[in-house]
Amino acid sequence: MNKKYQINIIKLYIFSFSFIFAQNGILNVGFDIDDTVLFSRDVFLNLPDDKQNPTDYGWINSHDSDYSIYITPTVELVNYFRSNGHNVYFITARPGQNGNILAEFLTAGLGFAVEVNKNLFFSPKQTIKGKRFTTKHRLMKRLKLDLFYGDADSDMIAALRAEVHPVRVIRNESSIIEYGSNYFGNTLKGDVPEAPFSNNDLKIFYKSNVGIFGESIYPIIWEGPN
Repeated sequence: MNKKYQINIIKLYIFSFSFIFAQNGILNVGFDIDDTVLFSRDVFLNLPDDKQNPTDYGWINSHDSDYSIYITPTVELVNYFRSNGHNVYFITARPGQNGNILAEFLTAGLGFAVEVNKNLFFSPKQTIKGKRFTTKHRLMKRLKLDLFYGDADSDMIAALRAEVHPVRVIRNESSIIEYGSNYFGNTLKGDVPEAPFSNNDLKIFYKSNVGIFGESIYPIIWEGPN
């Protein structure tokens, strides 16, 4: 798929969403951070041993500038929404320690001011009966989002709970290898009830542009890190 064709697809998606949700008004659009705006695999893989178990997110948030890279098609989409007068917000499941450092990194890379609790929000998962669940839907409702772009199953579930249109951003293959869990279940785990889909199954969803939760699929083309 060449870049011109990809851009036309993006414009078609945006036109459709704008017509359905905005009716010539202003959209409130949300974006996840990890594997949506940033390819952040390497910042997690370089977490020092003494910062693990539990993960020190203060270290993670302050080292994206060393290891994370921007996912260009998503950045272009962010810029498209902003340049057409829509509001853009970022919601991450990371805890907020040193969140101002992450905000500075996003500001430098995106070219506009990103500020904690203004357009960047931290929404860590909540543990209930030993299982972790998303809390992003609470912020999505508060911000009155129309669309939410994310890579994870939990992003799609949060958007649906908040009555926000969910859009799946396709993870790079390098991320799928490292983080098979939390992506259409665990596609690397085999055929078990909680993870019945394989990578071949994912391709079927991609071709139909509709995911398992009924979300739209954003047909991002990005080669990933060198």
